[in-house]
Amino acid sequence: MSSTTPQKKFKGNEILRDLIPLNSLTKSRFREVSGNLSIEDVSAGSYLFGEGDRDNRSIYLLDGVINFLDASGRVTGVVSAGTDPARYPIANQQPRITTARTATKSVVAIIDSTLLDVMLTLDQSATTGMPNLCTDTGEDWMTRVLQSDAFIKLPPTDIQRLLQTLQSVTVNAGDTVIRQGDEGDYFYIISKGSCSVTRLASGEGWDVPLAELGKGDFFGEEALVSDATRNATVTMLTDGTLMRLSKKDFVELLKKPLVHHIDYELATAVIKDGGIWLDVRLPDEHSNHAFENSKNVPLASIRDKASTLTTNKKYVIYCDTGRRSAAAAFLLSQRGLDVCVLEGGLNTGLPAGVFGLTLDMPVDASPEPAAEVLSLVEPDEATVTGDQGTDLQTALSALETEFTAYDKVVKQMQAACTEEEQARVALSQKLDQLKSLVASAASKK
Repeated sequence: MSSTTPQKKFKGNEILRDLIPLNSLTKSRFREVSGNLSIEDVSAGSYLFGEGDRDNRSIYLLDGVINFLDASGRVTGVVSAGTDPARYPIANQQPRITTARTATKSVVAIIDSTLLDVMLTLDQSATTGMPNLCTDTGEDWMTRVLQSDAFIKLPPTDIQRLLQTLQSVTVNAGDTVIRQGDEGDYFYIISKGSCSVTRLASGEGWDVPLAELGKGDFFGEEALVSDATRNATVTMLTDGTLMRLSKKDFVELLKKPLVHHIDYELATAVIKDGGIWLDVRLPDEHSNHAFENSKNVPLASIRDKASTLTTNKKYVIYCDTGRRSAAAAFLLSQRGLDVCVLEGGLNTGLPAGVFGLTLDMPVDASPEPAAEVLSLVEPDEATVTGDQGTDLQTALSALETEFTAYDKVVKQMQAACTEEEQARVALSQKLDQLKSLVASAASKK
């Protein structure tokens, strides 16, 4: 579709005010919607959409004529600007049930269907307890949030519940909103102002700047998704206002809808259907044992590497326990990727033997590969930290898995040796019988 650069505002607001269902919106909601409409000039013969498309757009005809075509290209319908049908979004079913092509030079208005649906839901539902979320500017923080990939997947009713639950908090420049190492308690959206994100340099004693966030940005979700401590510090650069959501409400309204868990059987079906295993553990963990053809992107790199992932593929994310996977799934869902999480991870989510060792291992394979691992078995309790405890549990789990597999191989080798010994004894007996027969025949000559 050829077009000019979309305009932010359409001068003929009276035309927009006549469109359905825009005409049912209150003034503040209409101002939000009209401020986010794109108005495009379209040349004759341009296709607006094709049969089967899923574009999540509501398209209105403001000027010109549009033809609807069937699969053979035959015109099955016409709509002209200024008529009653043009007051409605054209052929608005998803997926599209027809193809729309301009018959003349035309002007169309396009709005994100989800944003429009949310505004209608907010207007037509009870507003008791609803915070005053809109401002006098069309570039409102809520509009930016609602158009993000994280929120666009939620049904409008769930978004309404979320907005009703948000608490407004006034903050001042220099205030520390969250501190690295603290427990996660709230999810935050910036309504007004800006803040910096920093992380303490390991062993260096100073903060490393990571990002600056502004109106409509949100933060604090990673610790809530993974039940881990805060991995960064967020400090206000200016005075401002934050909207916050408690951990309990966050899990109920955001984490559960956006983080989808599946068992191993379903996961393997997804992979057979073209999906991709995504391992979010550390490279050393991945190299030790991982699913065949899996892609390794550690959780710490997910934000930076998200753009390298294929948007038309489904990813099954896994780690050891499922915690890192859940955090990664939430972050990738925010970016519009199709993801799910292996329930239980590698530790509890797999059938027995998925990563068992095979008989082609060396015969002299030693059951003592664990010198460095065994060194962790009896640590100095006074010096064990939380991270070391996690490392210890991971090492012990790996050792247990390796021992079980090795024991299985030994038993198989022992069974094979027993069969060989039995065959040798039988052959020796037959040889003795043959020698006896030979000797007997010789004595009779």
